[in-house]
Amino acid sequence: MTALEWTLDQQNLITFVMIDGSGGEISGLGGTLSLEISKNGAAFLPAAGVQAEMSDGWYKYTATAGESDTFGVVSIKVTGAGAIQQNLEYVILGRSIYAEEFTYTVTKPGAIPVAGATVSVSTDDAGVRVVFSGITDVFGVLRHMTTNQKPWLDPGWYYFWVFADGFIASNPDLEEVVAT
Repeated sequence: MTALEWTLDQQNLITFVMIDGSGGEISGLGGTLSLEISKNGAAFLPAAGVQAEMSDGWYKYTATAGESDTFGVVSIKVTGAGAIQQNLEYVILGRSIYAEEFTYTVTKPGAIPVAGATVSVSTDDAGVRVVFSGITDVFGVLRHMTTNQKPWLDPGWYYFWVFADGFIASNPDLEEVVAT
């Protein structure tokens, strides 16, 4: 399966075909389809956007901006009566024109890098609005799990949440991204 790109914090339109066990397209499912969305590996939750039938077994779904508010993989599971479950995958990589590449490094005392730490970046001190998630590389530098890119963040304050076996972090770590 090839993942297509979605735009961050915007409505995104997808189209797909529903088929039966013999591969035939199924018409007439309209608004009865069940769509569930997982953002960046989290549990699947019911979709909140608008779905409709186009024609001849083709359907469309317009995701809400809230369903594209987290960098990373968006997985969509679509089910319908008599249809084979459709598994769709998209990646949110888009960023604003003001975003800065930000280097965040996790180290132990003595500047020893912590490799393999899981790090989430949020805009709130409760860690609810996650804007980036990744893992530290062998140098302790935070990178995206699938693209290996460092985070691109708009100027402002961010909370970094670090989790690693055998490492005690001061969560959250408040960092400022400064425009260059």
